[in-house]
Amino acid sequence: MKNKFDDVLTVDQKVHKKNKCYKRALVIGLSVAVGILGLTTVGFATAFGVSQTKASEYGVQLENVYQKNLYDLVESINNTETKLSKILASNSPSLQKKLLVEVSQNSQLSESSIASLPISQNNLADSVKFINQMGGYTQTLADELGEGKSLTSSDLATLERLHESVVEIKDQINKFVRKVQKNYSILDQSLQINGDYNNFTVEMSKIENADVDYPVMIYDGPFSDSETETIVKGLKGDLFSQQQCQKEVEKCFKNYADITYSGEINSRFETYTYNLKNTDNQKLFVQVSKIGGHILTVSGRGSDVKENNITESEAKKIAIDFAIENGIENPQIVWQDSIQNQIYLNIAPTENGIVLYPDLVKVKVDMASGNVVGYDATNYFLNHVTRVLEKPKHSISEFRNKLPNGVSIRNERIVLAPLDYGRELICFEYECLYKGATYYFYLNAENGKEENILKVIQTDDGNKLM
Repeated sequence: MKNKFDDVLTVDQKVHKKNKCYKRALVIGLSVAVGILGLTTVGFATAFGVSQTKASEYGVQLENVYQKNLYDLVESINNTETKLSKILASNSPSLQKKLLVEVSQNSQLSESSIASLPISQNNLADSVKFINQMGGYTQTLADELGEGKSLTSSDLATLERLHESVVEIKDQINKFVRKVQKNYSILDQSLQINGDYNNFTVEMSKIENADVDYPVMIYDGPFSDSETETIVKGLKGDLFSQQQCQKEVEKCFKNYADITYSGEINSRFETYTYNLKNTDNQKLFVQVSKIGGHILTVSGRGSDVKENNITESEAKKIAIDFAIENGIENPQIVWQDSIQNQIYLNIAPTENGIVLYPDLVKVKVDMASGNVVGYDATNYFLNHVTRVLEKPKHSISEFRNKLPNGVSIRNERIVLAPLDYGRELICFEYECLYKGATYYFYLNAENGKEENILKVIQTDDGNKLM
């Protein structure tokens, strides 16, 4: 495969020197690994005096390591692509610097994952070189931004072409992962030598463009996985008994047919857990806090029936009513998505007209039965406290000119955004269409500084944000 980077990038000599030693070490490491992997399971057992059973166990362990390294590689490449796209959308040098450092770190993780896979003769040297140089280049740009410089038009053009190359690599590696998921053994294929290369190397090398397949672990709405605090601050009230908590479950699930107590979980939250079956024959697992008797989570499946028996507005009312009954103050729906006959709703409380993203609650409603079949209020009870929030002195329209040229604003509002290091900050949220994709820009409401960007990712499982 031709190294896409060769036509894209000119790096300072110091970056080349820095990376040269690492690449030499990487090649040596791969050669040693391939030598070890040349042994079959029986040969391994004979050479090292262990039983075939033990050798088989070692083989399973090694396969698990290879599988983990491959999935780590996928995650690093996907994260790199998303962060590069955010850099290109950003006007903030400080945020650009943060993202460039993260791209450089992801490049190192990608290199480490590749080095830990059984690739013979360093046949992916071009890809390794590309990732290595991209890491060095983005770190160099980050250092320059740290010195007060700005990204030039040439830098941005290079980053644009880097992004296009990463998209191609991501497409290839995701296609390969789909194949690995179908009873494919990396270890077995690495022991099948075809000329100078093993089969695993040949198959990784020959894969061409494919549809993008993002991992499942991406966000489903702005700040949906944010946990500002690790200390539980939002639970208040008396200590409930198991019987009292069960009555709270019965009160919220009025169409329950059967409830059985299943045990306790005492970790960050101290909870009682219940198995519930409703009159629509849906089975749910419900977790209730001992303090206050609040439902924290509900896990379950919707109906197999594909036709909707309630409207979207009815589903929203069901979700809001359920949240209020469970102690959520001033809730409003801030994001939604539908997959088949399930509607996913993110609910946040508001204070003085400001959406409190750190206190987000997630609800899933089955449109066929009208039942709540999924619920997560852990962020709310982790973070929710009485805050004194004043409306910003600036209007939301004042900072629109700080958004990138060419954006089309779809919606805007004032929010309390959870940021890194446990910070919470009042921001103006702008939902925008930019270069064919939907972005959420978060600008500091006090000075207009760009604090964060989220990008909508379209997948088979609905629209996600990263």
